[in-house]
Amino acid sequence: MKTNIKVFTSTGELTTLGRELGKGGEGAVYDIEEFVDSVAKIYHTPPPALKQDKLAFMAATADAQLLNYVAWPQATLHGGRGGKVIGFMMPKVSGKEPIHMIYSPAHRRQSYPHCAWDFLLYVARNIASSFATVHEHGHVVGDVNQNSFMVGRDSKVVLIDSDSFQINANGTLHLCEVGVSHFTPPELQTLSSFVGFERTANHDNFGLALLIFHVLFGGRHPYSGVPLISDAGNALETDIAHFRYAYASDNQRRGLKPPPRSIPLSMLPGDVEAMFSRHSRKVAWQRGVRRLKRG
Repeated sequence: MKTNIKVFTSTGELTTLGRELGKGGEGAVYDIEEFVDSVAKIYHTPPPALKQDKLAFMAATADAQLLNYVAWPQATLHGGRGGKVIGFMMPKVSGKEPIHMIYSPAHRRQSYPHCAWDFLLYVARNIASSFATVHEHGHVVGDVNQNSFMVGRDSKVVLIDSDSFQINANGTLHLCEVGVSHFTPPELQTLSSFVGFERTANHDNFGLALLIFHVLFGGRHPYSGVPLISDAGNALETDIAHFRYAYASDNQRRGLKPPPRSIPLSMLPGDVEAMFSRHSRKVAWQRGVRRLKRG
């Protein structure tokens, strides 16, 4: 059902919100009648002034490279001309599904029966490229998790929830103060909160390695497995904090081994296999996945 709510862009252009497409704890997403290739995210309550500044900067610095990989703000939206920022316009993500539909073998057999190993490699490369794009612009994803990625049948990846990114606005840092523990690197597992904490691109690299592992190895988490010592396997956060990478060559010492019937890491070339151990940077993943595709 159409809402017919009127909002204004930062340039004063009147737009009409159409059908509600989804709703979350922070806001709701709507079609925009005047811009069929874009959608509007409207916050339940206007964000604080700093968040408004962040969104205005993001919209002002949007470029083709960012918009190719990220549902990035294209324009801020206001309740009245020159009023407070109440939301933003971003590219519509259509014809794509959550990434778990790709890496889950059961879902992939049902929805993508013709997508084989080469397709997964393209997806992995495009995930790395999306991170590279964000980092090249001086920003950090921060809240890396599987729910932030949408994938199409052409293997194209789009990052969503970009308004939570850590944004460097010409030296003013707008922090990402949320995170998912299962994708948080070992050195940050002891944090009780991300409020006030500055993330780095290297923190993102840990989540990138985990996402690529999920895609290539059937949705497995590399820090989940069969415990070999008494305190292993009880909590994923603890196993990450103690570097219990189940597929490591020294996993006996680490205290965790891969689950039964897991895809063996040995199917990968040695240099690519080693990249999982050191959670390599996005450029290395782009190169490594290209080598795999070439055979």
